Amino acid sequence: MNDAVLHLGRHLRLDDNPWLASAAMTHERLLPVFALDPALLRGAHQEAFLLAALADLQSALRALGSDLLLLHEPPPAEVRHRYDSPLRMIDDGSLPFDPLTALRSYTPFRQRVEAAGVRFSQPIDAPRRLPPLPEGVVCETIEAPDIKQILAGGASPALRHWQQYLDRRLPDTYKQTRNGLLGQDYSSKLSPWLAWGCISPRRIASDLARYEAEFGANDGTYWLWFELLWRDYFSLRADHTRVDSVVPDTNDDRWQALATARLGHPFVDAGVRELNATGFLGNRMRQIVASYCINELQWPWAVGEAYFARHLIDYDPASNVGNWLYIAGSGADPRGGRHFNIEKQQEMYDADHAYTEFWSERA
Repeated sequence: MNDAVLHLGRHLRLDDNPWLASAAMTHERLLPVFALDPALLRGAHQEAFLLAALADLQSALRALGSDLLLLHEPPPAEVRHRYDSPLRMIDDGSLPFDPLTALRSYTPFRQRVEAAGVRFSQPIDAPRRLPPLPEGVVCETIEAPDIKQILAGGASPALRHWQQYLDRRLPDTYKQTRNGLLGQDYSSKLSPWLAWGCISPRRIASDLARYEAEFGANDGTYWLWFELLWRDYFSLRADHTRVDSVVPDTNDDRWQALATARLGHPFVDAGVRELNATGFLGNRMRQIVASYCINELQWPWAVGEAYFARHLIDYDPASNVGNWLYIAGSGADPRGGRHFNIEKQQEMYDADHAYTEFWSERA
């Protein structure tokens, strides 16, 4: 019998899932699995988002006659990469140049992509049916923890969110609002679903191209694509750059300062409180917190990166490490790092202290 086990990793969807589509066509019986490594400790919000995404996928697989088996063990070494890297917007084979020649910083990489006229690789549709499970296999129903989430894990809520974002014409204002701090609509909020593969960046880019064809391209639609390309860039860079992993010491004073949101500046502490309370933090605030930890507190970048890795619902290893290295000047920043003036940042993005006060009241 032609049986197979398929590790899904960070590809928790049916739509535009090349591994699932290929396995469905080549095997008579197929067991989709996800390895929930017990050694990887996750914050409550990250754990809840992931389990909700797995539960949503299990429901979708069952509707097609399949299922999802949750394994409480590390994934095999040969499929480890699927658990580290979501799908990229542009396939390696679609890049008309060797990415190693343009990975030193983002701008040359982007310029070469744009010069080649490459926008995205075409997504593939979800399979209409799937092979049955191997004989004798029974999958327990996955239950998501009952925890309040600002965003719910899973492909179903991801697609609903993306559709309403398009319907409300929010791509048009993305560039103007993307550095916001309060509210639901200042950014796309797609990053958690992208990080766990609940939605494909190729599907987003394809939908965005259709949106531009209907309503016209503008700075907002370009900047959404621009940020998706950043994800590709960090992913490619991570493939070719060795960064030693860090095992956090939760008893360390620095870790405790983050856990209690007591870094020493009200604006920065407000950002850490938001992260601790929701598992999410806007990109601008992430940069501010990172700069404060690295430049004002003189912490090694890996301390904050490890804390973010445990608590962010949109934790993506390549992007998280890439962004912390960028601020520290040890990565892709051609200027040798970013030292943010915290007072100026607050004046620009929280002049009325509404954000600081909002999260101070929730201490």
